[in-house]
Amino acid sequence: MIGATPPSNGSSSTGAASFPSAPAPVQELADACVRYVQAVFKIQLDYQADTLSVLDHYIRSRREEVSLHPETAGLLARVIGAYFGEVIRRKIPSFWHLPSEEAADWQVRLEPVYLALTPYEIAHDALTLGENGDPTARLTLDDEDREVVEARLSELPPARDEEFFSLATRLEVIDIAVDAIKARMMSSGLGDVVFSQEDYADE
Repeated sequence: MIGATPPSNGSSSTGAASFPSAPAPVQELADACVRYVQAVFKIQLDYQADTLSVLDHYIRSRREEVSLHPETAGLLARVIGAYFGEVIRRKIPSFWHLPSEEAADWQVRLEPVYLALTPYEIAHDALTLGENGDPTARLTLDDEDREVVEARLSELPPARDEEFFSLATRLEVIDIAVDAIKARMMSSGLGDVVFSQEDYADE
């Protein structure tokens, strides 16, 4: 593992700890994303959730290039994924897991519930609309939680590919998943449980 941002408090959900910095490789790529978007739209992203609509607009502006030059998808997915992961980490208590130097392997792992995601995959899907329309990004969940989340998501209206793969929608899905899992945990008397690095099995 080349780096990870550990939870601010591995055993309790109370207490106000200072917000930890992202691992240097993540921050470097996320800052590059900020520069890319600013160069095109003259807007500076600030890692808040409402900036994802701007980033989605940037992604749409690069799809033709990615279609003509597929090799650019990897670079763009690295920087966009790093930024998206940082938006998640600053919105929901969570931490980075970097098992290798490859950004495609990096995960954001949540503390309030057992849920991990790979931002690179989500960004790649957004750029390519899931290749042939089939998403590659998957949330890492317990089987019991996956059933709860899938049931909740099945209640939502269908979305067009453009909307389905957008980062703003991905964030909404993650929020819904967190709420659904947390509700199940609370009903089981586990509402105060907080997950740490040790609770996630390395794959």
